[in-house]
Amino acid sequence: MRNNNYCRPFLMYTLLLFLVVWPVFVNAQIASPKYEMRGVWVATVANIDWPSKPGLKVKQQKKEALEIIKHCKELGMNTIFLQVRPASDVLYISELEPWSKVLSGEAGKKPKYDPLQYWIEQSHLYGLELHAWINPYRASMNLKDELPEKHPFHRQPELFVEYGNKLYYNPGHPKSNEHINKVVRELVQNYNIDGVHMDDYFYPYPIKDETFPDSAEYLKYGLAEFEDINAWRRHNVDRTIESLHTTIKSIKPWMQFGVSPFGVWRNKSDDPRGSESRAGTTNYDGLHADILLWMQNKWVDYVVPQLYWGTSHPVANYNYLSEWWNENHYDVPVYIGHGVYKIGNDQPDWQDKSQLPYQMKSVRDYPNLNGNVFFSYKHFKRDLFGFQDSLKSEFYRNRALVPHGDREKHRESIAEIGQLKSNSKRIKWKVNSTDYSNRFVIYLYHPSQAFAPENPQFIFDTCYKNKYRLPKKKTKLKKEYLVRVATLNRYGAEGVFSQPVLIKY
Repeated sequence: MRNNNYCRPFLMYTLLLFLVVWPVFVNAQIASPKYEMRGVWVATVANIDWPSKPGLKVKQQKKEALEIIKHCKELGMNTIFLQVRPASDVLYISELEPWSKVLSGEAGKKPKYDPLQYWIEQSHLYGLELHAWINPYRASMNLKDELPEKHPFHRQPELFVEYGNKLYYNPGHPKSNEHINKVVRELVQNYNIDGVHMDDYFYPYPIKDETFPDSAEYLKYGLAEFEDINAWRRHNVDRTIESLHTTIKSIKPWMQFGVSPFGVWRNKSDDPRGSESRAGTTNYDGLHADILLWMQNKWVDYVVPQLYWGTSHPVANYNYLSEWWNENHYDVPVYIGHGVYKIGNDQPDWQDKSQLPYQMKSVRDYPNLNGNVFFSYKHFKRDLFGFQDSLKSEFYRNRALVPHGDREKHRESIAEIGQLKSNSKRIKWKVNSTDYSNRFVIYLYHPSQAFAPENPQFIFDTCYKNKYRLPKKKTKLKKEYLVRVATLNRYGAEGVFSQPVLIKY
């Protein structure tokens, strides 16, 4: 006969253990946020990431592009930052600038397809956002490069200056700003991109014993208002950022405009608002880019500071800088740029396989940091001390939606989902609006589970069409699931969930 005196303490202990462990287990399941940037830069300049070399046939270029997109999806990414204008040359149809030589090997040569359009279509097919990454002022990679007939230099040579063996648009010339705005206007009007993105190259990085040749423009356009040429230079970049923001929003108010600055705004030794760093070049003083002003004035929708340093770096320490950006966000989403290209180099931080996972965890610990972007894609094809597996099995195990900063301000334009219909592995639905939202969220869960949309564990996928085909499973065993769908409007705000539909999958 069972002794109940022994059973009661055991049952009480089991119950107590359950009450303690279960919340921990649940929290572990929802530790990843529902809204998080998970991006990767795909660099085309000098064929860094794509195409692998110039002169490939269209079929091979498309094959490589699709492999990148599929791999990014497999890793759990939700955004691709594709470089489409490396140096006043483009990877899309343009009336203003010539085709890039990274495609054919010959600057100005028209390809037999539209590369950007292909990237947009395929990225959206796999539920990924595509941000068009441009460089505003760089006009050539080498002064020895022969500029094709369509290059703006041949029409307006007064806009350009030579510096460090490269050709640049002179930010101090008013017509340079006009041209860059025309370029962005054309891009935004003609393509269904999800964002316009710039990296850290504004005024070029200073070269020792070489002065940027803009003194004539300063005397003509700046001296009357600015006694300091550096203040005038910052004003020029400010004007570019503000005017591009206005241009983009006047065409598509929902489109994201983001910048990826060098990781140090200013050193604290130069400005009490600066960071605990000793960087030789800073955004404010070297590149003449006042990122904080842009954030304060809401001229940018997100910022991706490039924190490509480790946690023991003596001059630019990752820990100090990530904390600084968390404190200086001005209610603008901040995503941290990570240098995966450094993993495995000869620096102690990057010989440590826990370095990047630590940085990933630290981003989630800060309340005002909203995700990660990695430079650059090609390094995900080599050994990163198992980091790819960490993304798939831990950090990005659950899907996440892109955290558009204004989504809660624009909930009025969300379309509602009509009745869901399922046929085998296919799901389709109607949208009760003539203005179709461009994205949808697919939720999948077991009938025994209570639907919790705030828990990213329930997000199965995102898509850009009002139909979806479930991917193949690794097992042929069919189980019952409930499916729900919700719209995401162009500002990233989520609408009302559909009624659930039972499927066997």
